Amino acid sequence: MDALEYGEKQLVKRQGVTRKQLQRHLENKGYKFSTKEEVRLLDDLAREEFFIFIGDNPDLKYYLNVEGYFKLLEYRELSEARKSSVEARLFALIAIVLSFVALLVSIYFSNMELNQKTTIEDEQFNVIKNIQQSLESAGSKKHNKY
Repeated sequence: MDALEYGEKQLVKRQGVTRKQLQRHLENKGYKFSTKEEVRLLDDLAREEFFIFIGDNPDLKYYLNVEGYFKLLEYRELSEARKSSVEARLFALIAIVLSFVALLVSIYFSNMELNQKTTIEDEQFNVIKNIQQSLESAGSKKHNKY
């Protein structure tokens, strides 16, 4: 992807890239081209992902082609999807932990309420008696009407 990003930058500048420039850029990124196989892979990359416009033989100019550009876009989209996936997992984990903590807090306070001694004061009994008496007197008045 480093080669494609470099090709994109040069394309935006409307400048071609020579094979030597591409190799130098990749070597600066940490790639090595010490074996014939590695050099062949670089040549394949240049041939498949770049257009070649003929210039002087050692200075062939390469420009990122449409296929290479779309591969770069797909790579970026995949990278963004992976980042979003990691963020979504993190938020889901946080939500699960918060739900679990809320459950534990709810159980704790419910248990405290259940274990707490319940007391009813005399005044509360008097209120209940008054309500009961007023209901009974209202009921007896209805029966007397009929």
